[in-house]
Amino acid sequence: MDEQPEALNEALRSLSSVQSGTLDALALALDYRDKSTSGHSRRVATLTVNVASSHGVEGDALQQIEHGALLHDIGKLKIPDSILWKPASLDDTEWITMRKHPQYGYEFLIGLEFLTGAAELVLSHHEKFDGTGYPRGLRGENIPLGARIFSVVDAVDAMIYKRPYNAPISFREAAEEIRRCAGTHFDPDLVPLAVVLLGDHLPPYLSR
Repeated sequence: MDEQPEALNEALRSLSSVQSGTLDALALALDYRDKSTSGHSRRVATLTVNVASSHGVEGDALQQIEHGALLHDIGKLKIPDSILWKPASLDDTEWITMRKHPQYGYEFLIGLEFLTGAAELVLSHHEKFDGTGYPRGLRGENIPLGARIFSVVDAVDAMIYKRPYNAPISFREAAEEIRRCAGTHFDPDLVPLAVVLLGDHLPPYLSR
């Protein structure tokens, strides 16, 4: 009788492994399409999990945060290449389109039962602590915790790695900018520990 539960557990572990591998492959494809730094999505997902777990998040909630961070830009699949790859600044009309990508991403994921929590992070990853973000203008703790953590991680990643639209800066400079924006862009209660953990988990040549 004990063999059946163990076989079921093994099947579930195998399914979870397949799901994780599929999501990683999809995230890598998204990085290529968005011309992001190679491994960007997996990198920010891992760092977001590190920070979230330090705040006591665990189990399925932590896994949902990981999946949401990994697929944060999946909604950009619906953004035209002419906007996504435009080398110059976007005009007002183009920004309206670009800012729809969190909603598009949410719509992609919400129908998948094992990604419903992840869908909330995807929908909320451009919200700002003071309520000036998008798409819903959420404020403070109305923004899901995973999205508040992810926004710090993603902002640091965007500043210290080379992107088509900006030259990288040092981690020290990025940390200063994050601290400056605590209370406006970022949750001020999350910033201090997040900055320390990010510095500890970055490659040595980037964490100076």
